[in-house]
Amino acid sequence: MTRTVMDPGERRRELLACAMRLFAEEGYDNVSVRAVARAAGVAPGLAYHYFDSKERMFAEAIGDYARRCAEGINAILDEEGPSLDERLDRAVSLAAGHVSFPHEAYFHAEGHGALHDRLSLAMCEAVRPHLRAALEADAAARGELATDADELAAIMTYGAVGLVSGPGMPDGAATAAARRYLRALLVEFRSGGAAD
Repeated sequence: MTRTVMDPGERRRELLACAMRLFAEEGYDNVSVRAVARAAGVAPGLAYHYFDSKERMFAEAIGDYARRCAEGINAILDEEGPSLDERLDRAVSLAAGHVSFPHEAYFHAEGHGALHDRLSLAMCEAVRPHLRAALEADAAARGELATDADELAAIMTYGAVGLVSGPGMPDGAATAAARRYLRALLVEFRSGGAAD
């Protein structure tokens, strides 16, 4: 077998993607670090160099998968041309459509609620800084400070992900509710909390 030398970061990403695929196809209990190494075509020792246990590999695979799932949403939030309202609407549509979630069946399978919640939290953490930056830019464009942008980004992210993810998605009513709530929060944000 010819040995392929890779950049350590690239090799790590390859192992994580392979691990996530195997976990999704075969289930957590049926996958080992050795099995991931075999599927990736590397020596088990190399896989153990990156991940000292199956639990750590699984946790990092979920985090990596969440970041990859959030890439499209973050790209929308990071755009500079469209209004924040439009970007939020498009981000909700993308998230609700689950187009960029190749292992959604695994996380939505019966009995995997805790895994789904873990993925949802990881996605929120991946999206939150991008939403905070978008809120700060929106405030700056109005000549205002966004002193509570981080808190609002957390409320918006965790709330929207909770509404647009889960078994049976996409659910039109939940998606419409997420849009309504995000718009209401944005109106309050832009009013500067005058009703405080």
